[in-house]
Amino acid sequence: MAFIENRVKHLFGKAVHCYRLIQNGDKIAVAVSGGKDSIAMLHLLIERLKHVPIEYKLMAIHIDLGFGGENSRHLEEFFKEINVDYKIIKTDFGLRAHSKENREHPCFLCSRLRRMTIFKTAWKEGFTKIAFGHNQDDFIETFFMNIFYSGQTSSIVPKQTFFKGKLTVIRPLALLPSRTIEKFVELKGLPDLPNFCPSSGKSSRIHIRKLLHELYKRNDKIRGNIFRAMSHVNLEYLPPQLDCRMEN
Repeated sequence: MAFIENRVKHLFGKAVHCYRLIQNGDKIAVAVSGGKDSIAMLHLLIERLKHVPIEYKLMAIHIDLGFGGENSRHLEEFFKEINVDYKIIKTDFGLRAHSKENREHPCFLCSRLRRMTIFKTAWKEGFTKIAFGHNQDDFIETFFMNIFYSGQTSSIVPKQTFFKGKLTVIRPLALLPSRTIEKFVELKGLPDLPNFCPSSGKSSRIHIRKLLHELYKRNDKIRGNIFRAMSHVNLEYLPPQLDCRMEN
């Protein structure tokens, strides 16, 4: 049990330090969906304040997508229990994304609306950093999604600025595998609320996740090797972009 907790705190701290995610005096808005990743991230950010010689302010933001259920109420109780400032914003983003009027993929529209609202809320409240709970598996899965479906080599990054540096997105769980976070949440007795989205478990990401998990079963070093490979690119051994025109 102690091993899991120590491992999580070590990798969380390593990501914060090595990627330079947090500085003294930061005001960080924490995007909390209610799932294990965002809940663990909020918990770790709060706990870290007790052990580091810097100060930063936190505010949790939850976007209620309109699917019903009791998640917003449970989260409000949780935020009050841990004594963190919070904003719960009720929307119809999920319903709109799954309506007949939407011609885009539901996940694409819902994600865009949710992120836009988080950005606006953070800026309005004076928070210039936004923490998202993407874990190491999310980085890897996005990498392969972009290769398979967009024809480009890219992924999400641990730290990214928007609007000419006015807002900065940080992802402190970048070095933590999903399964490790799951064990940590169970160990600490943290909430892991259900996902009521009808598209949950039906996306292209799920197919890639299953494929990768089959590889991980065969060799537990593959996950780490893929993650390291994303920042160790040898361009000399990759084909250049085609810059010529084929003649008929």
